[in-house]
Parts: sequence; C-alpha cells; structure tokens
Amino acid sequence: MTGAIVDLSREPSPRRLSTDVLVIGSGPGGATAARVLAEAGHEVVVLEEGGDFTGTALTQREAAMYGQLYMDRGGRVTEDLSVSVLQGRVLGGGGVVNVSDVVPIPDGVLRHWQKKHGLTEFSAEALAPYRAKALEDLSANLISEAQVNRANRLMQQGAGSLGMRGEIMHHNRVGCAGLGTCMLGCPINAKRNPRFVSIPLAVAKGARFLLRTRAIRIDRAREEFKSVTVAVLDEQGLRATSTMEVRARVVIVAANAVGSAELLIRSGIGTSHVGRHLMLQPQLPVTALFDEKIRAFEGIPQAFAVTEFEREDDADHGLWGFRLEAVMGTPGNVASILPLAGVAGKEVMAAYDRIAALLVLVPDEPSGNVRAGPSAGHPIISYRQAENHKARLREGAKAAARIYFAAGARRVFVPTMPPVVLDSPADLQRIDAIRFDPATAPLLSAHQQGTVRFASSARQGGADPDGRVYGTRGVYVFDSSGFPSSASSHTMTPILTVSHYLSAKLASQMPEA
Repeated sequence: MTGAIVDLSREPSPRRLSTDVLVIGSGPGGATAARVLAEAGHEVVVLEEGGDFTGTALTQREAAMYGQLYMDRGGRVTEDLSVSVLQGRVLGGGGVVNVSDVVPIPDGVLRHWQKKHGLTEFSAEALAPYRAKALEDLSANLISEAQVNRANRLMQQGAGSLGMRGEIMHHNRVGCAGLGTCMLGCPINAKRNPRFVSIPLAVAKGARFLLRTRAIRIDRAREEFKSVTVAVLDEQGLRATSTMEVRARVVIVAANAVGSAELLIRSGIGTSHVGRHLMLQPQLPVTALFDEKIRAFEGIPQAFAVTEFEREDDADHGLWGFRLEAVMGTPGNVASILPLAGVAGKEVMAAYDRIAALLVLVPDEPSGNVRAGPSAGHPIISYRQAENHKARLREGAKAAARIYFAAGARRVFVPTMPPVVLDSPADLQRIDAIRFDPATAPLLSAHQQGTVRFASSARQGGADPDGRVYGTRGVYVFDSSGFPSSASSHTMTPILTVSHYLSAKLASQMPEA
C-alpha cells in the first residue's frame, strides 16, 4: 500500500473505504498512533478536518490563518461566552499552532493517577521509555540564553528580584528565526511537530491521510468491523460537499477532549462519563506597559516561566497551584486582551512595542462537560469555574503585577470588566475585587483534558487503561480526553507520551498484518 496525503476537497472521494485502522485526528495523539501502527505493518487511514499548511502557506496574517488553522475559525467558546477554546484544525493538529512548550507529565501526577484513579499501569517507570520517544520526536531542547527576548528577560529579572523560583523553558524548535508568530504556524517550519515527524514516517509506511474530512458518526461499535460516516468538506472546510463510509477493525479517536467526546456522544457510544469531567485549564492574560521599548513580538513568545507557586504532587488534585509564563501575540490578539476600548485602547495599542504580557496558568479540577451541538463538528461546551480556580487566578494576577512592577513597569492591566488598571504595587488589592463572573475576563483554554477519562472500571470513567472506550469492541481514545486530571501545564508532550505508550500496547495485541 502506498502512503499519501490527499486533500479530498480537491480530489475525487471514494464512496466507501476499508482499512485495518482508522485514526480520527492528526495531532500529537493521532499522528503518533498512525505512525506506530503503520510501522507495525497495519493498514492505516487518518481523517483530518483541516488542510495542510506549511512554509509560506502560513502567511502570518491573523484573519486568514485563524480561519484555517483553528476550530470555528478561532471563535470556539464556552456556552456562556466565558472561555475561548483554542483547538487546532490542520494537518498536525495543535502542534502546528501552539507556542512549542515541552513540559512532560510530572512523576507526581502519575502517582496521583495511580493512587486516586486506579491507573496502576501508568507508573513513571512504565512511561519513561515513551516519554523519551516523545522528547526525541520533538527534538526537545533548552531555549538558549541568546533566544530569551527582552519581555521574557524582564519577567525573569522581576521574579528573581522578588525571590521567586523560575526556569528557562524547553521547546521543540530547531532553527528558530524569532518571527514571534508561533500561534499562526511557523512559516520556516522550525517546529518539530507531528507534521514533520510522525506524519512523514507514517506515510513512508503506507498510511493515508485524508484531509478535509469530518467524522460524523461511528456505527456498529461492538462489532468486528466498525462503520464511520464521514463528511467531505470544501476547500475552506466550511461546508460538507459529500459523504463517504469508512469500515475499520480498529477506530482510534484522537480529536481533542472536546471533539472526541462529541463524536462518541453523537454516535451513542460509551458510558455516562463520556462528555463529563472536562478540564479547560483557563488562563488569564496580564499585560504591562513600560517606558522603554520591549518589542515583545520579536523572538520566542514563551521562554521563561515562574514555577514558584506550582505544585506537582497535590494529594487531592495532582498538578495544582498556578504558573506564570511570558507570552505575546499579534496585534489583533493583544488588542483583544486589553481591558480598554475606544481612544484609551487605541492609545495603548499605539505603544505596542512597549507592552509585555504573561499568562496565569491555573490547573483546574473537572468543571465542565461537552454535549452534541446542532450539527457535527459544532459541540456545546459548558464550564463552571470553581471558586478555588478564581482564587488562584487572583493570586496569580497579583504575583504577575508584583513581578512587572519589580521589573520597572509603568502600568499593569488585568483585562476584566470592569477594568483593573494598576499604577503601583499599592493598587494590588484591586485584584481581590475581581469576581470572574461569566464573560467578564478574556480567559483562554489551550489545554483541554478529560471527557473520556481513563479508569479501571466503567463505573469510574469512559475508557479502560488501554484507551478502549467502555462498551465497544476496538474503539479507542488516544488523546487528552483520557487524562483524569491535568497532565501538565502544556499537553503536547503528555499526549505524545501516552499515545506512544497506548499505540505500542495496541500494536502488540493486534494480529500480525
């Protein structure tokens, strides 16, 4: 069998197709599974809703790129409009549009999964070789001192002067030119993401990647051969132009914690846990205005993290506390996270080269759910922010403000409604009054987890420790939907690790091709 990447919006699509393994989603989880199983000699087909964008096709233009690289054109949001839910929709998935942070699952989190969630197989020792494979796939390396830009350096200096622990981060860039537009994809292909690692290796072993295809429903989930109804989309991925059927012995769902749950629910598959236990890890941006030029839009956006307040072995939650990381976006993105409008907003944006920003990353407990929406591919996401999460956001915002003032900031903005504008450390108490009522802060979610969580029994979760969805024969989830608690502050490396682990286990259990 000859491997290929085929855009079905531009090629005739078959009415029916059969394969040993069907993978739904081409991100870190799906691409890794496709590669491992293709290398084991199995016939593999992968469905990807997005297109293939590499090199100069990644134009760095906000409107066009958000429209093509993200679900719902970057406009996916929770039901109450409180949290923007960022999910990749492109060959290679979230690895194409993330900020390249490499943060493996801490051992404390794995111990928590074993003790609280009964996942005894998920020990640090068992996953160690697969974490090594993930880091190798990513060409993981420490960001060099020369690559730490002025914005990250100021955050590092401010935290250091306050005695806060922090670290230069690891990333998966090789040959980075410091363009700063990571969230719109890398036009020089410097990210060692699935598009340039697992996908070519899978294709070399015969895997076929079908672009502009959306899985609508999985039928006959208890039978040897499953039937998956697939919509073929137009060149922009906006509407269905035809449908096709794919028959497969094994179906691996790797469409993100939101997309995987929606597909299973729409298919009537799984226990009552499917769609529940959603974690969004909502992040709060904090921005600072300096008198000096920062030019935070140049270089690596996230190079330094304050880890002083992060805990990796909380008895009740595993990963807990909060973490601060520098960040920067393109002009439209930055304007959207400032708490000012009209003339005041214009004046601040005129000082774009003097703005620095960071994110308050706060691990959450299961607080939401996913439901099937009015049509396939348009889920309804409900989320209720816990009081402990709000409290940690406030503490994180205060820590961020102290860091920025220590670094010499003239003003700090916490983008809430009503706006919180701080002129000195004496104003920090204003943050205590932030209520975080629905749709009053531009919270961002880039690390969705849960919804089909791995568990030792069907009474406790949606999938068994091998990733098999309870109540099915050969339907699996190999993505962040299986995580019973927050795996890490960044999910790319954990997803790669777990997919390597589960895919190798599945390959050993399947009959030889």
